[in-house]
This record gives sequence, C-alpha cells and structure tokens, in this order.
Amino acid sequence: MALLGDFFKGSSLRPTEIIVLKVTDEYGDIIVADYDDYRVLRFEGINEQSKMLKSNVKLPVHNYIKSMLMAVAFTITDNVLVLGLGGGALVRTLNFLDKEIEIDVVELRKDVLSVARKCFSLPVSENISYHIEDAKRHLKKSIKHYDVIFSDLYSAFYMDPFQETESFLITCRERMNYNGWLVINYHEIPRRESPLHRSLIKIFGEVLFCRVPSGNVIIFAAKIKSDFPIAERRIQAERLLDKLGMDLYFLSKNIAPFP
Repeated sequence: MALLGDFFKGSSLRPTEIIVLKVTDEYGDIIVADYDDYRVLRFEGINEQSKMLKSNVKLPVHNYIKSMLMAVAFTITDNVLVLGLGGGALVRTLNFLDKEIEIDVVELRKDVLSVARKCFSLPVSENISYHIEDAKRHLKKSIKHYDVIFSDLYSAFYMDPFQETESFLITCRERMNYNGWLVINYHEIPRRESPLHRSLIKIFGEVLFCRVPSGNVIIFAAKIKSDFPIAERRIQAERLLDKLGMDLYFLSKNIAPFP
C-alpha cells in the first residue's frame, strides 16, 4: 500500500481521475481509477493498493514492490507464495521475470481477484493458482513449501495485525524450503526489543531490511543463516532489478542487516 500523494509529491499538478470501475463487497469499496499513464486500485480512501503503468504492465511502479522482488535474487526460486493480491503487481512481474516459477496467490476478497483479472492484466498460466481464502487459514492448512513467501496484507487503511504476530512468522517458517525467505511489506522499522523485533531475531537465521523512499520498510527473513556479506546481497539484488530495465541501485544499496 502507498499513499496516492507520494507519487506526485513536489508537483503542482495532480492528474485527472477517471473512475473505471467501482465494486462494493462486505469489506467496502474497490475502486479502479485511471490517472494519465497509470491505473490505480484503491480500497476506499486515498491510499493506493496497487498501481500499473498502462504502457508496460510487467514493470512494477511502487518502490516497495520493487524492493520486495529483490528477495528472488537471494535464493533459487522455483515456487513462491503471495499473500495479498491487490492489483497483482507482484504476480505480473514475477511471471515476467520467469514464466516457469510456480506462484500460489492467496486473496481474501473474491471481488479483488475479479477486478484484478478485469482491469489489471492479471497473468493466466498453468503455473499460477489463485485462492480466495483468509491468509491465516491457508497457511495453517497448506502442506506446500516455498522458496519465497511474499506477505502484503493490508486493508483500506491498516496493515493486517496478523502479519506481525509470532504465530504468523512461525507458520511461514514452517512453509519455507531450507533456503527459503519470507518478505514482509511493513509500515515502519520494528522498534528494538518490540515483540516483532524479538520474534524475527529468534525465529529466523538471517534478517535484512530495506527502507523505501515512500516510508514502507521491507523485511527479508531467511530460514537459515548464509555466509553472504551484505555487499554481496546488494549486488545480487541489483542484478535482479537490472532485468526490469530500470536504474534501481538506490533501492539495492538500502539493504541492511536488521538493527
């Protein structure tokens, strides 16, 4: 999730909004709007849940999505789990980077999936499975293991508190392969000695983070500790981001050991 104003900060001009679609379910409004070159998904309010460049749908727009994707460079990635679909930015780019990656997507709201299919060029492939289910329930009942688990669980205004619980972290670790990584889109750096900070250090062998210019913090948690120095992790991430054809060094250089 990102603030609508962040992308246009410093500009005196705001783009003209054209509402493409509006759907209301038991959780609230799902709004699709066009702004010049971009298509945006919102859940009420002004916060962007997802953003797509209409001229090149495979490229992620939000920096937090680009940062989350860097985890693919940290391990051999044959399969991933995506918790929280939004407009499908992670899924589109993962599918572009490697069409052989098996992707399981878990989304709570069936109308979000329907809107993403209709308005956000959601890829269709025998390697991609979409599940309409609560993330907690899915993790508990799943027997699959993944190389990377991406967690981006947000409502219209708040992060899902389940995403910062110790039970969530433990369950994710149980669903990770030996060299697996958990990637969390978090709203701030967890305070030292906070419950989340202690749980991450206790449960995972290696924890990194990347502060994103918009304010989000991406947490990377590995099942086991590796011998790679932080400089090598940055190089790995930069090479991955180069595949997107963007100069994203400013993101990879922000990867740091968890404080």
